[in-house]
Amino acid sequence: MRTCPTCGASVADDLEWCNQCYSALPAVQAPTEAVAASPAEAERPLWTRAHIGNPPVKIEPEFSRWRGGATSFGPFGRGLLTLGVIVMLIVGYPILRGLIFTVIGMDTGSGLIFLYAVAAIPGAAYLLTRVWKRERIN
Repeated sequence: MRTCPTCGASVADDLEWCNQCYSALPAVQAPTEAVAASPAEAERPLWTRAHIGNPPVKIEPEFSRWRGGATSFGPFGRGLLTLGVIVMLIVGYPILRGLIFTVIGMDTGSGLIFLYAVAAIPGAAYLLTRVWKRERIN
């Protein structure tokens, strides 16, 4: 760390401008014993040569019927997801009917159950096909 000659703020050695008063800083003498970077390192842009670490390695998805993992549910998780979708399919209609009655103040009658079935059953089927996707089950 060095000090800005204009305002006296602490400034990192690699900056050319003060981050407090924005005045230009005098150039810093490079050390005589500079460690030579590898050729691959020298070709990379400066912002990627920082000590950020290596880029994350992409993990291929691993799906299994019997093991739960980072990319699969396992048998217990699939069963719970299926049970949750079925319960929400059954419980969703009374909840929706009560919500409409509370907000609008009128009973919807039998027309709502038809609309609910038209929307909810394909939605539940889509969710279950995603949970039990053939590529996920080995």
